[in-house]
Amino acid sequence: MRNLLLWLCSVLALPAVSHTFYSLDTASEQLGQGFELESGMPKEACLNGVWHFQGGSQGDLAYRGAFDSQTMINTIAGSVQGGINLVIFGGSVKFSMRRKVTENNNSAASVVELGYEKGSYNFEQRTVKADYVQLLQTDPAAVRASCGDSFIHNVRLGSKVYLSAKLHFRTKQEYEWFQTKIKIKVLFFKKTITKTKEFLKATENAVYSVQVNTDGGMTPKLAALSAGGAMHCKTDNLDPCIDYAERLFAYLLDGGDYAQDLSDEHLNVLSYEVESYQDSGHYELAAAGSNPIPERYMGLSARLRAVQDMVSDEIERLQAFMAVADTAQDQQYYAARLAERQSQRQSLDTASDYCATLPGTTLCESRIEAAIAQVN
Repeated sequence: MRNLLLWLCSVLALPAVSHTFYSLDTASEQLGQGFELESGMPKEACLNGVWHFQGGSQGDLAYRGAFDSQTMINTIAGSVQGGINLVIFGGSVKFSMRRKVTENNNSAASVVELGYEKGSYNFEQRTVKADYVQLLQTDPAAVRASCGDSFIHNVRLGSKVYLSAKLHFRTKQEYEWFQTKIKIKVLFFKKTITKTKEFLKATENAVYSVQVNTDGGMTPKLAALSAGGAMHCKTDNLDPCIDYAERLFAYLLDGGDYAQDLSDEHLNVLSYEVESYQDSGHYELAAAGSNPIPERYMGLSARLRAVQDMVSDEIERLQAFMAVADTAQDQQYYAARLAERQSQRQSLDTASDYCATLPGTTLCESRIEAAIAQVN
């Protein structure tokens, strides 16, 4: 008995360890949701509880030069050990959005990031749901399979608005040549600033774009301003894109009405923290046994998402060049190629959603490989 008491005291004295995840805005990434931590898979919600507001409201404005997708996620989720924490499948819309915001192998980007955090909510006064209390008596393995080994105990609500200026290049080689020749890469321009001959030479075949993307924060007026999507310009006539950027800046910054227009209905879950049942004191769920999810899912997710990124980048490039195409022949070429890529993306996203149901690694792999086989 004495040894048991000493063990319990040592467990209770240890601080709870939480793991931060970047939210991909899936339906199951909600406060109180069960979670399989090692694989990064949401499970059933097996706890009752109440939302408890933690406070922490704040806003921030940052300029991000040479902004890549990994840096973007880390600015939201904070520093995470072992790389970026994401659910392994699903959330394809938000997963691909981060590519529009950031640079890639065919584009350079400058980004102004406008963030707001209302604060965080904890899941408190927790109890195990009655159905699972009963099931623990007869089939603890089924409880483990349904509930996972952890739960989402904290969510951060807020919004992120990304105003991006990008240069899209026809090839990776042209992009790399630009990176070598042009040292100062602030891509938000003014009409009164003359471009250097070196810059004009390095970008003569590129397309310039200005676009706004949001993770929450899409007010009605911002939706109206950005309804046309990205604005694309040839680099020898940037005026329409500069005008568009100035309209966005005038609303978002410069004494505009954006801060007054932003309300709770426009906020998203930006990130969340997962805590184990063991660390949070739900020992009955922690003792329900183990239900390891095959590691093969992790490899399949990585392979699928690498192809999703490539296709998303190519779609953005094709849209840019189609927008400024001079001839009907070029328009037809880009439209046909774009339709092909969009169909491929749909197949990849469908495979991701299918694998999120954990149908078994063989079935998941078959669906993923069939989708990837369509990509050329």
